[in-house]
Amino acid sequence: MASRLTPREREELAVVLAAIRAAGPALDADRATAVEIADLARTALPDINEVEIGRVLFFVAAAVRQLASTGHDPLAMGNVFTLAAIDLTAIAGDEAEPP
Repeated sequence: MASRLTPREREELAVVLAAIRAAGPALDADRATAVEIADLARTALPDINEVEIGRVLFFVAAAVRQLASTGHDPLAMGNVFTLAAIDLTAIAGDEAEPP
């Protein structure tokens, strides 16, 4: 099957995959967890194209790595993404207040 990613996305993904492969078998557990997350996304978001879900997860993964490299702890990262989700899903004209 032909890829539905753009050429730039394929290039970026190739760089990431090369780094992952270089880590060797140390990432086997991460791969198993990744498959679980992908399966959960497919189940939870059946009306959304898998490539679009993958693009979002790829973006989030890059953002998490960047936040981690600047010292954000996991709870702070969760807060950041929750607030971003609120920003993206707020109904126009309504102000979404964080919990």
